[in-house]
Amino acid sequence: MENKNKYGLSRNIPAPTKREVRQYCGFGCVICGLSIIEYEHVDPPFSEAREHDPANITLLCPQCHEKVTRGFLSKETVKEASKNPYCKRKGYAREFLDINKKHPKVVFGGITLKNCQIPIMVRDIPLFEVKEAEEAGGPYRLSANFYNSRGKPSLDILDNEWHALDTNWDVEAVGGAITIRDDPKKISLRLVAEPPDGVIIERLDMYLAGQHFLGNSDTIQVGSRILTRVLVDGCRVGLHIE
Repeated sequence: MENKNKYGLSRNIPAPTKREVRQYCGFGCVICGLSIIEYEHVDPPFSEAREHDPANITLLCPQCHEKVTRGFLSKETVKEASKNPYCKRKGYAREFLDINKKHPKVVFGGITLKNCQIPIMVRDIPLFEVKEAEEAGGPYRLSANFYNSRGKPSLDILDNEWHALDTNWDVEAVGGAITIRDDPKKISLRLVAEPPDGVIIERLDMYLAGQHFLGNSDTIQVGSRILTRVLVDGCRVGLHIE
């Protein structure tokens, strides 16, 4: 695949332009809302584009993108969908976590939680919850709720399907990680999928129930309390923060 078109325009879209496209599309495919996306020049197509104009670029998941390439989805339909994107109508972009038939593990900053029905409870709010499969041989079901650095909902997981809200400033799903930013320099959540075993919270800056959570890959700080290198296994509630 050529890296430039006939006008010398590179396929590499600048990061600020990509962010602007993500924001107006609601962080997911304009057709189906899936969050693993590709950037598509709609009008004009990339071969005729002289610049990366965000007004002429949209988001498509790989499947919808391939439908366009193979002639099963028209550019006209994509253009119409871009005027009223799926994620803006629904309020979120979505995708699924690959969770196996064994109890999922949650790594929350410096805490590893295994075989816990409610890995983390904040007052009476389950931050994470694990349920058994709906039917024999099915996967465990992981649910969770996250909030940003201002205490507003940012991402939820319901029975392994995650929803990144379109009210976020920015959401990226790349390389197995979901990164949510509240502004250019503030990451409020970086959740890394670890299929099929569970999830890892690598970065966190969250307000919930009057508590400020700050976390990285090694530690989690709640108010003045710092936890690191903790293993919790086999408890109904792994960590309960009052």
